[in-house]
Amino acid sequence: MRKSYVRDVDCAPQGVPNIAYPWLLKNWDIFIRPLIRRNALIVGFVKKHAHRCMIRYVCIRQWHTPHGSKDEEDYRSSTSGGMASVLTHYFLANVGIVYGCTVIPGIEIKHIRIDNLKDAYKLKGSKYVQSSIVDVLSQIRQDVKDGTNVLFIGTPCQVTAVKRMYEEQPDNLFLVDLICHGVPSNKWLVDYIANTLKIKADKVSSIGFRLFEAFSLCVYNDDRLIYKSGNLWTHRYEDLYYNTFIDGFTYRDSCFNCHYAKPERVSDITIGDFWGLGNETDDNYIPKHPYGISCVLPLTEKGKRLISIVKDKLNIYERPVTEAINGNDQLRFPKKKNLRIKFFRRIHKYIGVDAAYKLCVCDKIVKYKIRKIIR
Repeated sequence: MRKSYVRDVDCAPQGVPNIAYPWLLKNWDIFIRPLIRRNALIVGFVKKHAHRCMIRYVCIRQWHTPHGSKDEEDYRSSTSGGMASVLTHYFLANVGIVYGCTVIPGIEIKHIRIDNLKDAYKLKGSKYVQSSIVDVLSQIRQDVKDGTNVLFIGTPCQVTAVKRMYEEQPDNLFLVDLICHGVPSNKWLVDYIANTLKIKADKVSSIGFRLFEAFSLCVYNDDRLIYKSGNLWTHRYEDLYYNTFIDGFTYRDSCFNCHYAKPERVSDITIGDFWGLGNETDDNYIPKHPYGISCVLPLTEKGKRLISIVKDKLNIYERPVTEAINGNDQLRFPKKKNLRIKFFRRIHKYIGVDAAYKLCVCDKIVKYKIRKIIR
């Protein structure tokens, strides 16, 4: 297997990356952008020269079929473009096992083992909180030993934990990592629901963090919605948990020194929201995405084969890698622990999380309210 600037990705061969790849990115506007403006050349250039000078970055979204509502419903109920859901359904439909994150009644966030399609819904949606994988590690090892095809979806550090169980990754173990911004501990979520929302843990059967494209925290008791925050983008600074998360105030300390927030990834496929889509080109060839769009980075031959198998369930658009890297900071560097975050960490134990957060961002809150009044 050849070594490359971004491991196991279609890019420059050994000896070239240190020169060609940085040079290409530096001179993108001069040499590459003119080619991209010509729609006929964008895909041809990427496919023809990907092995020499650039990563092949694939943008994927799940698309509704003309006749069926099943794919449309799956897309609507998934986060972003539903790529994780497509992979999950493929494995479960072909006698495979999927390990992913879910919410256990009582506000426990953990990875579980799924072996049938009827339980696939348990893994749907983003969870902006740390998930425990302790209980599934021995199960993964046993399933892999039995020769079962296993799909594991998690954050890069969780994927690394699974990989380190083996000297060499088994052929029947497929790893998918998420573009992770950082995670709060489960305790932050439990304390927020109990102390701020005044909802007892035994009354919580499920939690949702996204509602289509809206960033909205939803708490359920069985099928009954008992709390729903406003959309983060239209009701900024109203929901404490979401705001402290999005600003990085409640991330674990290790997240600020994340070793995986870079283009070099640790899995077979990396997936996440495609922030920055359309910022790098003027081709106007941006797919419609009413409920979100996924960016998908195939990193190994195994990952590329898997995408080719499920491609009939997807609409695939190839985009320049810089578009995704520039739109997702976590593909370049981890969240920085700025002065606001450091100050918050010092005072929240004494004056409370709500008061500490509002004090740390009081200037931003004032500006936000002024803008709302002007509008």
